[in-house]
Amino acid sequence: MISNKLLKHSARCFVNQVTTRNIAVGTDLTSGAASWQKARPWHMDDNNSNLAKDNEVTMTDIFKNKKVVVFGVPAPFTGTCTHAHYPPYKKLEQEFKSKGVDEVVCYSVADPYSHYNWGKALNNDFDKITFLADDTCEWAKDHGLDRDYTGSSLGHRSARFSMFVDDGVVKSFNMVEEADKDAETLLGQV
Repeated sequence: MISNKLLKHSARCFVNQVTTRNIAVGTDLTSGAASWQKARPWHMDDNNSNLAKDNEVTMTDIFKNKKVVVFGVPAPFTGTCTHAHYPPYKKLEQEFKSKGVDEVVCYSVADPYSHYNWGKALNNDFDKITFLADDTCEWAKDHGLDRDYTGSSLGHRSARFSMFVDDGVVKSFNMVEEADKDAETLLGQV
């Protein structure tokens, strides 16, 4: 369990400017043009592609005809993301599925290779929790969720958030203040 002192310190280190904007309930995410990238290893063979176009996942691919939970973390391998935000989702993944959720997604503004390797370091089962990367920060910017974390040497990333989406339509959206309580909060909104 992470101490509240550490979580508060992590929050101070991350946020240089905060302009909070929520994604409104009722927003159809499938209408957006941005896409995410499959988290993946760097392929060293001719059988797999490292090209963005070959690993693109559109909003329609992610959300159409599915119930999806997304939790957004600012950066792979960072303290709060690793020790407070991800673990409760791993613990509650089956409870989300028992409530009819088709997919649980861990989202981050990151390159897909570090996002994949962070998942591996967490012993994530990628069949249970999908890791998707917004490698250009385009989706975060489109929804006003981009943040400047240069004070922590992270550059521009996404705010910490979570949402429940049903057939492309946002049913609940949370700007997350207490990462360790987020999964339970979102589970109650499904």
